[in-house]
Amino acid sequence: MTNAGAQITLNVFSNCSEVDVRKIPLQETVESFVACFGCEAVARTRYFVDPFPFKRSYDALCRRISEFHKPLGPFEIHYTYGLAFGYRKSIVLSETDYAFQLEHDWRFNAPLIQHSIEDLLAAMRTGGIDHLRFNLRANTVDRYDVELEEANFASVPMLRTPMRSNNPHLIHVPTYREKWLHLIDPARGKSRGVEENLWRVPNSAIYGPLNHPATIEHNDGRRRLRKLGKRLGKPTFNFLIRSGAMEAAFTVEDFLKRRLGHA
Repeated sequence: MTNAGAQITLNVFSNCSEVDVRKIPLQETVESFVACFGCEAVARTRYFVDPFPFKRSYDALCRRISEFHKPLGPFEIHYTYGLAFGYRKSIVLSETDYAFQLEHDWRFNAPLIQHSIEDLLAAMRTGGIDHLRFNLRANTVDRYDVELEEANFASVPMLRTPMRSNNPHLIHVPTYREKWLHLIDPARGKSRGVEENLWRVPNSAIYGPLNHPATIEHNDGRRRLRKLGKRLGKPTFNFLIRSGAMEAAFTVEDFLKRRLGHA
């Protein structure tokens, strides 16, 4: 049964970035969200899983999600074709007016987040904010966060900003459907089809006052792939991914680690 006080959908975006799905920090991210905000405000959790780059890991990742999430409340798993595709789908499917958008490799600094989901929604309604995000860095003006303006809505301090990002964030779903859905482009890879297409969209905000410390940490679930891509070069890297050679190499590596007791 859904909690009567539930007000948001939790949308979690993941992909098969490892052959061994235990290395994908999805469970840790969701547990960090629950430790910070609880489950009471969540009507339903939807997982949007992209099988790229290791397609054979998709079923194993879905099983892992089912195993750890069952005690946390209602959930669904949806097959996607990239982050922007899943992001659009999450907006279309949402049955609540607000949604929390969360990629699979973040941790929340709970002691630095002093407000509940209910507090944050009240502040968004009061201030006409349709995108409220948490910051990976301290809340200072830099090349990522420009033109910051302090505000306080429903006793929640925040900073108005013209910049949006895919850092963990709350959105007002009806506004996204009416004004921004057409801007989200699934044809653009990775996060570009969302955050770059919504650059300088109004009514965005960052949680916390100026100089507030970082409220989230990035546990990059694709760090190893990024390093390989830079070292090999894009053409070679893409060929190895498409041919399955990269998946075979990772599979052998994981097998040897388990046999040698180093997993």
